[in-house]
Amino acid sequence: MRGVTRAAGLVLAGSLGAAQAQAAPLLRCELVQGGSRTTVEARPVADPYTVARVPLGRFGFRAMWVDDGTQPAYIRLATYAGDALVHQATVQVPAAGSTLPADGLQRVYAPGLGQELSYRCEVRDDAVTRTSSPPARDVSLAFVGDVLLDDTPGRVIREGRDPFEPFAPWLALADVRVANLECVVATGGRAEPVKPFTFRAHPRVLPVLARHVDVVGLANNHSGDFGPDAFAEMLDRLRRQGLRHFGGGSTLAQAHAPLIVERGGLRIALLGYNEFMPRHFEADVDRPGIAWSEDEQVWLDIQRARRVADVVIPVMHWGQEHEPLANDRQRSLARHMIDAGADAVVGGHPHLTQDVEVYRGRPIVYSLGNFVFDGFKDDDNNTAWLLQLDVDAQGVKGFHVVSGHIDREGVPHPRPTQEAPCWQRGQVQPSMCRPAALLQAARAPD
Repeated sequence: MRGVTRAAGLVLAGSLGAAQAQAAPLLRCELVQGGSRTTVEARPVADPYTVARVPLGRFGFRAMWVDDGTQPAYIRLATYAGDALVHQATVQVPAAGSTLPADGLQRVYAPGLGQELSYRCEVRDDAVTRTSSPPARDVSLAFVGDVLLDDTPGRVIREGRDPFEPFAPWLALADVRVANLECVVATGGRAEPVKPFTFRAHPRVLPVLARHVDVVGLANNHSGDFGPDAFAEMLDRLRRQGLRHFGGGSTLAQAHAPLIVERGGLRIALLGYNEFMPRHFEADVDRPGIAWSEDEQVWLDIQRARRVADVVIPVMHWGQEHEPLANDRQRSLARHMIDAGADAVVGGHPHLTQDVEVYRGRPIVYSLGNFVFDGFKDDDNNTAWLLQLDVDAQGVKGFHVVSGHIDREGVPHPRPTQEAPCWQRGQVQPSMCRPAALLQAARAPD
């Protein structure tokens, strides 16, 4: 038995185009266990957490070439017997043509198995085929605020109606549609005993949500309302429904990992963080949950996302409820994220819309308010914003906001003739415009 396994390595993005052969660093390991042989190949990666273990007989082997830009690059070779690590070697990257170990062969014996695995690794400059991509086109992203599919909106769906329908034409204009899912979608779990409001939507809502939304953010103060088991159930249901997510995951590393969405030749990274209690909804190394906002971690995550994406957008759950202006913490963190390399910052949680500004030529929308959400009487709590961000390879090209009003059933209705924030690259700060003409132009035949 013989095969070739390629470990996680350099990401080659883009559509098929003219092929070009280029030299690229490669670690190639030949493994032998009993009568079985296999070859493992690895290229430099910034994130060692993504490299999978390769099975061979009753052994496992992991080859990592880590170059994260913050320390000297290194190679780590690990051998496992079952789930137990039985041998590990870490070395600095040698010159091309060198073998690892120096004598060319390493034998690892596992007494519990009574078996041996041997390997020989070589660093080489390998010719790889890269594809040149056509120029990236502009990509449109639609962001909406808090979506609660429990309570009255859940009843609307149960009755066969669609709470997203009034905004469907606007959502259909976007290449990527993103919503903050302000509830857990599950049948299991137990409600948090100390929370005054806990939200759990029936899984029947997911096909309706998937009709209008491509991606959901999970980093908020209601994702964990029914505990980690219900959260894990939701992750599985989202996967089966084809709804991608960010800001939450099965582990802490997954919760902080950027979601990469590819459209029009662009790679767009979405990150999500929560700043509103309870913090015990946060994921851990071995527990599902959400990503919590810590300045140092946010900076690191954005830096990592910048290495693999053309556009990086963090989505925040922050601020004080019912406050119409962003507070000092929001403003400070937003600038910190843009200094780290974010192309825009989008926020929510206060249950109303907040101000919009531009920092270093990059937009900050502090709160989109509610979107599909019931239970509020005041007009400001029932104002919904759909933010359309237009991005290209240089970042955010422009944006406009479509304002709407949420009715008593939690259903938003667009008001395209109402003035709302808009901005184009080169403007110092956003102005106000009416987006109705944009929808008419988009519907016009070519």
